Amino acid sequence: MAYISLYRKWRPQGFGDVEGQDNIVKTLKNSLDTGRISHAYLFCGPRGTGKTTVARLLAKGLNCHSGPTSIPCGTCDECTGITEGTSLNVIEIDGASNRGIDDVRELRGQVQYTPINAKYKVYIIDEVHMLTTEAFNALLKTLEEPPAHVIFIFATTDPHRLPPTILSRVQRYDFQRFSQEAMVRRLETVVEGEGFSSEREALQLIAEHAEGGMRDALSILEKCAAFSDEITSATVEEVLGIAPQEQVRSFVNYLLDGAKVEALQTIDDLHGKGRDLGQFVRGVVGELRGGLLRQEGINEELSLLAIEILSEALREMRFSPDPRIPLEVATLKIATSPQSSSSHIIGELEDKIRALEKELATLKGHVASGQVKATGEPGKVTPTPRPKLSSDDEERTAQVLELWPDYLQGLRREKLMQCEAFLKEGTPVETSGNTLVVAFPRDRGFHKASIEQDNHREPAERVLAKLVGTNLQLKCVFQDEVEGFGERTTVSKPVSKKERKVKVGKKDKVVETPSEESKVDNEQRSDPQKFIEVSLETFGGKIFTKPREK
Repeated sequence: MAYISLYRKWRPQGFGDVEGQDNIVKTLKNSLDTGRISHAYLFCGPRGTGKTTVARLLAKGLNCHSGPTSIPCGTCDECTGITEGTSLNVIEIDGASNRGIDDVRELRGQVQYTPINAKYKVYIIDEVHMLTTEAFNALLKTLEEPPAHVIFIFATTDPHRLPPTILSRVQRYDFQRFSQEAMVRRLETVVEGEGFSSEREALQLIAEHAEGGMRDALSILEKCAAFSDEITSATVEEVLGIAPQEQVRSFVNYLLDGAKVEALQTIDDLHGKGRDLGQFVRGVVGELRGGLLRQEGINEELSLLAIEILSEALREMRFSPDPRIPLEVATLKIATSPQSSSSHIIGELEDKIRALEKELATLKGHVASGQVKATGEPGKVTPTPRPKLSSDDEERTAQVLELWPDYLQGLRREKLMQCEAFLKEGTPVETSGNTLVVAFPRDRGFHKASIEQDNHREPAERVLAKLVGTNLQLKCVFQDEVEGFGERTTVSKPVSKKERKVKVGKKDKVVETPSEESKVDNEQRSDPQKFIEVSLETFGGKIFTKPREK
């Protein structure tokens, strides 16, 4: 006798053998026992979930000589013919090959003939969604009012592709993916019947990688049995080309601990051995998900980030010529993320936190007993918080002028040296509401334009808000645009002047001339060397001197 594949050999021959579709089986059995039989059924669901098998069992229950019954005898001519696929009253049609309107016309002509030595003529149309729109339209009338002896059973993996006019004329049953427990039970039955030697862990691994399809699970079991006399976890891993579970767990630990070198070495080792990296990523995601569900105390934030990044990498790996590249990039993203930290560092931080909590509890006890004053330790200077800005604009301006040197130092502490250099050339003039006016000399137009740019102004405003306790927007103007500029500010040094008499015609006229100190200050501000130094401080860089030619 020719060899028969396991999924064909172990196809359920009765409703009691069907695993994982309890609701559907119960409904169909009740329909058969009560005689409430519909003229058209639609079985939809993923591949390998038993749609065609249940359709044959339904046909067997309808045409059994003792039927309609939910327990067909399995020995009469109709039951035997349906099992062997030779029954003239059960016609199985492939919708993908017979999808045209001419095929449906031929079907409409055949349904008029009565069944032979049976009660019903059953048409099982697999992959019915492949029929054309014209074919569906031609089938509508026959499907709505078929002869009393005709029953249609449609099977499809894509029910959304069926027209609403078809869906409204059928009784729909949605088949679900098999649970791992149901698949393991069925695999154990097959292993026992075939006399295989297997481990339960191996069967669980097969069920996990079958992705809910019983036919896929039986196909994997058949390959494993051909590979080795004893079906173990190592056998399944070798047949499927997947990484061992220990290696998956180690890789997860590398990711969560930030050990990027070891993680990359694991990927390279798997690729060198010819393992399926896609299956490996799915295993890693499953391990991370299991850790979250088991609440094992892992870094939940990092685990969620890893699942998101690895899922995106898995999609990219399908279209990448070298699947290692997306996986390695994803690994580096996870291992170098801010949420990733070594376990020993976390342990040290936890120890420090516990020590600080003990010290705090001790200090609270001393305060309560009066050994230490609640105001603080002797000799320790408690920083005085800065007063809030006044609501009056003049007082607020005076406060800002007083805090301006601290503000410039704060910019330097925040690594905003460019903002500091630009604002050094300006002088705060006044505040008006939530606006601080800063005046610049006309020859410092570059500094004014630079600080007005969003990438400089916004961080400068954040530092200012942190210092004064309220949001102030910087408004930059030129000094000659501000009325009474010299009278408003006390930050810049006053220009010393002295009077001298000069002859203007026949009269003496008193004029004011800048003092020597003022001249020196002006000369320094216009000195090219000073400009170069400010530019170097602002933008960074070096001065290169061209060597003299000999």
